[in-house]
Amino acid sequence: MACTFDIARVPFSTFESWMSFAIPNREEDLFFRDHHNGANNLCPLSVVVDGQAVKPETTARPWVLLLSHGDGQIEICFESPKTVRMRGRGIGLQFGGRNLAYSEGPGLVTLNKPHSRRYGIEMLHGSVELHQQVETQPVFPITVEVCPADDGCWELAMDEFWSTWVRPDRRASFGDCLASAEAAFTGFLDTMPAARPQDEETRALATYVDWSCTVGPCGLLKRPAMFMSKNWMCNVWSWDQCFNAMALAKGQPDLALDQMLILVDNQDEFGSYPDSVNDLKIHYNFSKPPVHGMAFKEILGRMPEPPSRDVMTTMVTSLSRQADWWMTHRRLAHNRLPHYLHGNDSGWDNSTMFAGGVPLVAPDLAALLVLQMDVLAELTAELGDGDKAAEWSTRADSLQEALLDELWRGDHFVAKLANDGAIVEHQSLIPWLPLILGERLPEGIRVALKTGIEGHLTEWGLATEQVDSPRYRENGYWRGPIWAPSTWIAVEGLDRAGFHELADTVSERFCRLCGKSGFAENFNALTGDALCDPAYTWTASVFLLLAERMFQRQTL
Repeated sequence: MACTFDIARVPFSTFESWMSFAIPNREEDLFFRDHHNGANNLCPLSVVVDGQAVKPETTARPWVLLLSHGDGQIEICFESPKTVRMRGRGIGLQFGGRNLAYSEGPGLVTLNKPHSRRYGIEMLHGSVELHQQVETQPVFPITVEVCPADDGCWELAMDEFWSTWVRPDRRASFGDCLASAEAAFTGFLDTMPAARPQDEETRALATYVDWSCTVGPCGLLKRPAMFMSKNWMCNVWSWDQCFNAMALAKGQPDLALDQMLILVDNQDEFGSYPDSVNDLKIHYNFSKPPVHGMAFKEILGRMPEPPSRDVMTTMVTSLSRQADWWMTHRRLAHNRLPHYLHGNDSGWDNSTMFAGGVPLVAPDLAALLVLQMDVLAELTAELGDGDKAAEWSTRADSLQEALLDELWRGDHFVAKLANDGAIVEHQSLIPWLPLILGERLPEGIRVALKTGIEGHLTEWGLATEQVDSPRYRENGYWRGPIWAPSTWIAVEGLDRAGFHELADTVSERFCRLCGKSGFAENFNALTGDALCDPAYTWTASVFLLLAERMFQRQTL
């Protein structure tokens, strides 16, 4: 499967590595980067011909990055998550910028990047020179120049380490590294959800985005974690992970469970999941909507075998604590329904639903909690606790009754302020998403919600704010652009409610959108152009889920 990509949009990396190569913000320089506590441009890489820096042509595939100029070429691949191999012929390479660098023996240089890691550069062929930039600073700043041997070729290995470099066992040849890297990617690709022939090329790139954005255990992350991106969004956000886990569940079940268990690892004493976490930082300033029960049920349905009883017990306990947190700590004493305290809590950061203020009682929050309680009722019964299962079932029914009593207005849902009950009307997609409750809802409500979703449909998919709204913005984050998670929730709701043809339409348009514009954080609802971060994992994961759905619909 041919899979090439633009590293000005999609970084070059590998599974479980904290390193990458990219052209951030479409700057001219190619940067060597790492992702500990964010995206860090460690140093620019310059291609050198006759002592002068030249701009190379770049070609990226999942297992190799090629830099070409004239007849010269540099190949870069990952031997392992912690080791990069490079070789060149006819051209040299320079690690530029303000480096703290020093020689530790013939052909061995260390780049020490404060607040990040150290990188040992071992020349396997050719030589390396250090160029001091400021005479009064003998060790900083320094550039590192890789020079060809007499045959015009060079080769090096670069190892990530923290305090002490120990030479790792290396593969015998660069060709072995390339073959291993290609096999690692294609093996992962083989496990991803199936797609129609017209979606295969997009499926391969979506798989690469997810595969390459996964980092290994480090610091606060005790298990492999799929970051949202290796462009800028180098964190685990606690609803983004759920969509990634669903896409992984069928072919990579252990990795899928890891994405859910990362949240469990970092759940606080009250039952709240963190807003985000990386290897060094965690915060609970915001929450995220409780899609977790719904997602876990989907994961279980996609896994080839059920998890162990220990994992099931852990997840049920955690999801129970999360649901109780919402109903205890995010519900005022006089209210039956829970509330959000910020747009970020809903995942829809700047949605017009929040224009009237907070605390805000919102229909999507209650609907998602009803689903979570339903899942808990089912799973606690499977674990043998019939009394607890009955309790969760009763709580789900009571919460849905409150949702319909307080927020349904005959043909649509509203939000309301928790303190005084003031009604908030808006033209966001949010009030139509309780359709996720499917057959739990009366038929008339299901039809009305379907009609509302149709009002957000454009040529490319579902706008998060109606395009004729005075608050609609083409690049307005959650005030207009198409997003992957809202698309998936809408499609799932349409399917659960029996509106499969409209679900087909939304799925088809989203797949076509990704084929056109890649896996951006969001998209212009009218043009389909990519917006914000251009290589976002939950977009890739939702594409994989919807492409598989269309593959399955094709075979019916």
